[in-house]
Parts: sequence; C-alpha cells; structure tokens
Amino acid sequence: MSTVRWAIAGYGAGGRLFHAPMIEAASGIELVAVVSTNRERGREAGERGLEVVDDIRELQRFDVDGVTITTPAGTHVDLTHRALDSGLHVVVDKPFALDAANARSVVDHAQAVDRMLTVYQNRRWDGDFLTIKSLLADGSLGRVRRFTSRIERLRPNLPAWNTRAGADQGGGTLVDLGPHLIDQATHLFGRAQSVYAELSQFDPQALAEDDVVLSIEHENGVLTTIVASIAAAAEGPRFQVNGDLGGVWIDGFDVQEDMLTAGESPLTLGSNWGLEPRERRLRIVSREGQREVELQKGRWHEFYPAVARAVVDGAEVPVDPADAIHTCEIFDAARQSAAERRRIDLPSR
Repeated sequence: MSTVRWAIAGYGAGGRLFHAPMIEAASGIELVAVVSTNRERGREAGERGLEVVDDIRELQRFDVDGVTITTPAGTHVDLTHRALDSGLHVVVDKPFALDAANARSVVDHAQAVDRMLTVYQNRRWDGDFLTIKSLLADGSLGRVRRFTSRIERLRPNLPAWNTRAGADQGGGTLVDLGPHLIDQATHLFGRAQSVYAELSQFDPQALAEDDVVLSIEHENGVLTTIVASIAAAAEGPRFQVNGDLGGVWIDGFDVQEDMLTAGESPLTLGSNWGLEPRERRLRIVSREGQREVELQKGRWHEFYPAVARAVVDGAEVPVDPADAIHTCEIFDAARQSAAERRRIDLPSR
C-alpha cells in the first residue's frame, strides 16, 4: 500500500500529544506538515522535521493527501469545508460539529467532492469499552436494561475556548466530553429515541455548561445515563451495565491518555501499549456471584492505519460520519430539553 501524506491542523495539546504520536506510529501514513498560526508551536513542529504553514490551502505545496482538524471546537466546520475545498481527505477531531445542520453540511460536502471523511472517536478503542462490548456480544449479561457512562473531573484551568466561550462558539462540556460518551452509547445500543438533559453551569465565570447529565432512551429500549463534568471533585464509576442476567462496573480511566501525556506512544511501548494495570479490572455480578475480568488492551493505534486504507483502497472508514451527525442531533435535543425542561423525541432514521 502506498504511503498517505498527512497533516495536522492545530498543534496544541490535541495535535502534539494525541494525534502526532499516533500518526507517527501508524503504518501506511506519514505525518509531513502542520497548520498553525502559533509561532512557538510552529517552531516546535519544524524542529520535528515537519513543514509548517498557517493556512490549510498551503498544504497543496507539499503534496499532502489529508489533514486532521484538531483546533478549538467552534472552528471545526469551517476548517473542514476549507480542507475539502482544497481536495484533502479529512479526519475531524471531536466534536465533529456543534449542531446537526452543520454536521450534515460537512458530510454532504465530502460526498460531493468524493473525499474521505471520518471523525476521531478514539474511545471506541478504549480497553474497558472493548471488554464491555465483547461481554455484550457473547450474551454474558443477557438483555441490557440500563447503561451508565461517566467522565467526571475537576478541571478549573482548561483553555479559554472551552470555559470562556459560549455554546454557540464551541464552549462547554456537552461538546467537549459529551461526544465520547454519546458515541460509545449509540455505538453499543443504537440510535437515540428521546433525550432529557440537565446542562448546569457551576462556575459563575463560565459562558457555557460545565456539568452535563443526559438521559437517553434508545430505539431498542435500553436506557442510558451519561454524566460529563469538569466540576466534579468526587468521581463516580466509569461504566455500569445492567442486564437481566448480570451487571458490570469499573472505576478509573483507560490508560492510553496517560501514556500519551507521559510522552509514550505505540512506538516507544510496543506490545505494552494500552496495557492496563493488573489491579484495574471489570467486575461482573450475576446470580452465581461476583468475578473479575482482565481488561483488553486499548487500541487507539488502529485508527490511523484504517484511515490510510480508506484513502488508498476505499476501505470502510474507521468511524462513519453518519454516526457523528446523530451525536449532533443529540446535542440539539439536549439543548432544547434543557431550555424547555422536558424530554425531546428524535426523528427515526
């Protein structure tokens, strides 16, 4: 397979720490350029041997095939349209868009210009999530009744684009942490039928919500509760699943984020990449008693090789952008629900 030449638009923490190491570790794809208007970050990228430009359209000079958009949330749609207009294939970091109308416009644009488009929902490859997915697939829990998923953190010092921007500009926890949790729930249990939301603003200086609780009823009858907060000092369990034959729960977070922030990558760790500490295990409760299950390894490193195959061979994209549209439909319903204080029905597909 020929090597795909790739760029990153945005070289903050997302670009430097989360995307660059994963692209550099991937087969079939080569990181060659960065789009950044920040001099210091541009200098850092240049020291790593990358071409640096301040406009996506300039990537054509370096025969770049595609770009990852990992800039502040409110800029994703505009930059994706620019990239598509430049003939580039595109990976959009979460959130794909701030609302469903803009999400659909991006997908339609990619189809019109025949470019590959996908969204970086890397937490589909979390080890704890993959372990739960395998238990659901083999029927260990029976018919699932309720799913609870949480990311609760105390993060008073997040970048201003998150905490000091309004929801219409990409601020707030709904579009920051929400896409991870919503995508995991709909990936497991299918489309949402209705949504009830509490969007709370505990920081008086914040311009958008910093605490989110979503109640989702899926079309198959499963009930999901999502809790996403940057104002929570006491964390709840990461996952709980209850079915008619048993239930599971687990604390803590997938280890891959910590590995990247510590400067590690699939290249440096090899077979130890994504390997959870032995003490972090999934607990299963059933009529027969309790037992613990070792977690699968996390596999974020599978995303970019799949992108390369999609570009070169027309293989299936790692995440269908139609799924991202549905996540944005849930954003819209959540905002309406919180404003009107009622449950909102979503249209069926």
